[in-house]
Amino acid sequence: MDFRKTIKVLSILALIGGILSVLGGAFMLLGGGAATAISQNQELMSEMDNDEEMAAKIAQMNAQAGTDLDASKTMLGTGIIIFVAGAIVLILGILEIIQGSAGLKAAKGYGAGKAFGVGIAVLVLNIISAVLNISRGAGIWSSAISIAITALYVYCAKMIKDEEEPTF
Repeated sequence: MDFRKTIKVLSILALIGGILSVLGGAFMLLGGGAATAISQNQELMSEMDNDEEMAAKIAQMNAQAGTDLDASKTMLGTGIIIFVAGAIVLILGILEIIQGSAGLKAAKGYGAGKAFGVGIAVLVLNIISAVLNISRGAGIWSSAISIAITALYVYCAKMIKDEEEPTF
């Protein structure tokens, strides 16, 4: 296996994925901020509380969660969750871009140690993301593919790093 060619391809995939994650995270931040801002609009929230369909959905959510929330608190909580998730996706995207850049440098013959370290960080975050996705009932396939690609990247970076280190 040619580790340098493999890590180059994986690095390009990481760059593409990182750019898409940064864009997705930015949109999530905007959406979470918008939901949080809407939750503070008392006129709009009172309309939502008086809407029979919305009140029924909130009552159903309250029954499932064992709480007693109104539309404003529900919207605020949703906005905060989306905002935090967006921040995590944005950070992971930035790390994937760094990972892709480090991998391209490692493919050229220098900086495999950095590529290995960044790859480990991204792998850990991908595993955490997979656990969160599974806990919320999302599909596991995209997470499994992401973990597998990152694990292969880490393996290639480790092999290149071992090639670069002098032995005495």
